[in-house]
Amino acid sequence: MEDAMKRWMKTSICALTLGAMLPMTAFAAELSISFDKQGTSATAVLTDVGTDRYAAEVTFQVTNTADIQFAGTADTHAMTVDGSAGTVTLYAASRTPLTAVDGSLKLGTLSVAAGTEVKQVNGAVVLDRTLGRTEYADVSLSVTRDQDGSDNGTGGDNSTGGSTGGSSGGASHPEAGSTTDSNKDRTPEVSVDGKGGKVKADSDGTVTITPDDGYRIAKILVNGKEVDIENKLTGLKSTDEVVVTFEKIEETNKPTVSFTDVQPTDWYAEAVTYAVENGLFQGTSATTFEPNANMNRAMLVTVLYRMSGEQAKADTAFGDVAQNAWYAEAVAWAKTNGIVSGVSATQFAPNQNVTREQMAAILYRYAQYKGQETGNADANLVAFADANTVSSYAVPAMNWAVKNGLISGTSATTLSPNGSATRAQVATILMRYQKNA
Repeated sequence: MEDAMKRWMKTSICALTLGAMLPMTAFAAELSISFDKQGTSATAVLTDVGTDRYAAEVTFQVTNTADIQFAGTADTHAMTVDGSAGTVTLYAASRTPLTAVDGSLKLGTLSVAAGTEVKQVNGAVVLDRTLGRTEYADVSLSVTRDQDGSDNGTGGDNSTGGSTGGSSGGASHPEAGSTTDSNKDRTPEVSVDGKGGKVKADSDGTVTITPDDGYRIAKILVNGKEVDIENKLTGLKSTDEVVVTFEKIEETNKPTVSFTDVQPTDWYAEAVTYAVENGLFQGTSATTFEPNANMNRAMLVTVLYRMSGEQAKADTAFGDVAQNAWYAEAVAWAKTNGIVSGVSATQFAPNQNVTREQMAAILYRYAQYKGQETGNADANLVAFADANTVSSYAVPAMNWAVKNGLISGTSATTLSPNGSATRAQVATILMRYQKNA
């Protein structure tokens, strides 16, 4: 149950920060800021926000964002500061309702530099237990100051929940009711679990986290509790302990597509780029693709084998396919799954050029093997004068390919079913097939 509540609170913070993408209803509310006599500590309370509220967010403008800190009263609380805009955003999420019966929601206590003023409220958002979201676009501001030194609640209960670092302030983790003493050494204890970066602690309670090249922050623990920040924590104490774990960023090695025989204006340029980037084709050398070279049977089954993402063991079903041939696994896979058959019981003819109708038939069988709908696609060839030259076994496949825009004519009236398929044509057809699948 506890783990479920932790997940709910984390989801609440995510829902608040991502909420701009969701539909919301606008209402009116009030943010009450009550300063102490010194003007360096103030409680923040949202009022008129209803009951059964489990999470909240409010953004307001201040005259000075330097050294601002936040101690929330919720199970999980956070603050972000935008120094350039002069704004502060407070977040709160709890396993129990945050609101009192009168519709007030106490966010926590702010520590600010003397003379700091709150100017206006930009907006507020609250969530109920089901993450139902209500936006308060019209939020009035009430600021009071303690003139006689009476208690304004700054010594209330404060949890050590995670805080999110902003562009100016960073994440705050002060003790309940504590104030900043710039003359006191507050260097926290820091360490790295494993490798991948550096963590630096300063005497003002600031911790700066710097990943090495190729690494990123995986987890930050403050006194054993995980917090979500980018790379800096502030407001820590000498008794605090920070442990940072880094993780290696996996490289996505997409090949750079640049062939001297493929120009950006060529009709097949996009398809060649797509086929190479997605690992379907390779160049015939580091600098050439040979788009007009004929596609042979070994090449075609190898491309489909790569596209399937499956694995197979080479076998010796065909006498003309050596077990150590670069295409042996692909031929074994294609034969086993009924995608291709040999030119005879013992011969595959790997170096034989593939005709356009053969290519359509093989891709048709591949689609069926993948469980894709091939359906009835009759009478799609009537517009082509050479439709009667399509072999009977290939008619359903050619109809399907033409209907789905995979194959177009070599001219307005010809299909050239028995013409050899080039590498550029196959790359184009497979790109269309993948994008339509």
